[in-house]
Amino acid sequence: MAEAVSGPGAFSQRTDLPPKQGIKELPNAAYGEQQDFQSIQQGAPMEKSSNPMANVVQMNAPTQRPNEPVTAGVDAGPGPGREMLGFKNPMDSQLEDLTMLAEYLPLMQQYADSQQSTGTMKAFVKFVRSQTE
Repeated sequence: MAEAVSGPGAFSQRTDLPPKQGIKELPNAAYGEQQDFQSIQQGAPMEKSSNPMANVVQMNAPTQRPNEPVTAGVDAGPGPGREMLGFKNPMDSQLEDLTMLAEYLPLMQQYADSQQSTGTMKAFVKFVRSQTE
């Protein structure tokens, strides 16, 4: 995107400021959608800060959370893990799936031992068995 260029003399304007926020329009709004969209925007408070960079913490600034370990939000080290972010541990759902599949293991084993079975089915049964034993 090309950078804005200021005009000469009386037409000059500052080009180093961020663009002003205003009410936006939907490009392909259905009937009544545009009015709803704009009324929602009018009810929301717009940014009032004169400097949008005022709330940015510099890399060399002292910490704003001195009692929080740097590993907070990570499933390693001290502090809370990813559960604080509201993410479900993928291993939990895998364990649930394997527990459900283990109920059908005798039937799957019978099919894997048959002549119609594929190598993929045999490998799958072997994997499920190894994870549930």
